Amino acid sequence: MRYAIIFAACVAGTCFAGCAGADQTSPAIGNTNAAGSAATPAGGATSGAGGDANSPAASTHRGGAKVLENITAEKPSLATPELDTKIEKAENKAKASSASEADKLAAAAAYVERANVYRDAGQPVLYKFALGDYRRALRYQPNNEEARAKMDEIVGIYNSMGRPVPTNGNEP
Repeated sequence: MRYAIIFAACVAGTCFAGCAGADQTSPAIGNTNAAGSAATPAGGATSGAGGDANSPAASTHRGGAKVLENITAEKPSLATPELDTKIEKAENKAKASSASEADKLAAAAAYVERANVYRDAGQPVLYKFALGDYRRALRYQPNNEEARAKMDEIVGIYNSMGRPVPTNGNEP
């Protein structure tokens, strides 16, 4: 188990490290270095982009805007329509005033099932969605050890990278 956590942290760190030094607040296209160049040596050398001071800066990222879009997206990039329907039905039953313990366990199991799909997809951008589903599962079944362990694992990955832990699943 320890090696699985270390491996997951390394994979996530590697994925996020590629963009660590880049300014991702604006796409690379159209980055015209509006402030200009401070001082250009007499030889006419410019920023390392290969153009003059007003030319767009070269980017080592391909599709940087798309990567940023996926990271900040409110919906996961992995479609799970069958699981979404299963969760919706189970949650409606679990929220009913006449809900039984079995209804709550079914809702928790549905959330854990979808969370595992997100977690095991090999896409770190899906971790926040898995985290939210584990948290929701724990609302219906607070003693669910699988959900608790995997939630703690994802939180540990974010903490080990010094990144903020997403708040998905904390809504009332």
